[in-house]
Amino acid sequence: MKWEEVKEQMSLYTDTAHEKALEQTLFWQATKPVSKEDFFVYAQYYFSLKDYQEAVIWYKKAAALYYIPAIYELAYCMRHELGCSSNAEEEAILFGRVLEANKTSDFSAYHMGMCFTYGYGTAVDEGKGFQYFRQAEHEVYEAMYELGLFYKMGKGNVRKDLAKATTFFRRAYEGGVEEAIFELYDSYDGELKDFPDQRDLKQAYAFKLGRLLRVAELKPCREYLQRVAKFYRAGFSGDTEESVQKFLRFAKEYEKKAEQFSNG
Repeated sequence: MKWEEVKEQMSLYTDTAHEKALEQTLFWQATKPVSKEDFFVYAQYYFSLKDYQEAVIWYKKAAALYYIPAIYELAYCMRHELGCSSNAEEEAILFGRVLEANKTSDFSAYHMGMCFTYGYGTAVDEGKGFQYFRQAEHEVYEAMYELGLFYKMGKGNVRKDLAKATTFFRRAYEGGVEEAIFELYDSYDGELKDFPDQRDLKQAYAFKLGRLLRVAELKPCREYLQRVAKFYRAGFSGDTEESVQKFLRFAKEYEKKAEQFSNG
């Protein structure tokens, strides 16, 4: 399956995302990033395209100018090996700077929530993480998504409440957090054919796969090819056995392609 074929599966959900991506592409074709804020937004643009290596380059430029949002994202990329290798020592330093900054903005609260919830640069304290997410819940869609996870899983002594989880996931998804639609389906007690947002789910899946394929074809490397293979191996929940087997074949093809590249 190629990028052009995947595009045919995209419609309502992805139309808005495509329009936004096109606007961003046209903007950056005509604009040169010059400030730390520009560097960060430009990095976010590449991150959204799944081109993590290019994103890291620009996060580093903004982080060098002590821009806290970029420092957080750079450390996050290191933790999850997105576009760069892990570096526990440097990662700890970067997350430490985020924790020390502890500014009053909604996004700062979200970053603090992530640090305490997942132990980024500090000991895990899910209760404190939850409180920080609550501070950002009205403005930061990513914080809404995290609150959905708290209520879905009953983390941090928060009572499990699937109705609240669904509300937060839906708000996050409407705000552009693509993983929220997958969590909505995972929380759904029923078959795929009965899922009320089945169309959105399939479109979101196709759109994510499309971006992974696109960057792997444009900039083939071990990391990007392995990520496509992993996505195919995970498959689409509720899919037919025929489709599962087809995706496994695709996974093996991309794993074989990835073997041709060194870890660097």
